[in-house]
Amino acid sequence: MNLLSPVTIQPPAITRASGEVRTLQPITLTELDVTILDNAKRRSCVARIGPCPQAIVLWEGAAYDTAGDYTQAQVEARVLEVLGSDVKAGLEALFVRLTK
Repeated sequence: MNLLSPVTIQPPAITRASGEVRTLQPITLTELDVTILDNAKRRSCVARIGPCPQAIVLWEGAAYDTAGDYTQAQVEARVLEVLGSDVKAGLEALFVRLTK
């Protein structure tokens, strides 16, 4: 899924059990690597966006039923809608604080 302009995201630092903090390098994306997970039994459709560890909910429940047989264009529009007007902030919100 192509982006209109490149986005540079900063993953959060990782704090190890020893207390050592490891800062990760920024990641510049020109496209989103989106994987769709559709579960008809649970009536939900989520998207995983690499390299972000958390998924976003595209549709669930009644909204899932309304979406029906969605198209790729509808998925892409919904991904951008869920990420919000600030794509960088939306993507960075999909990272969790990691501890090792």
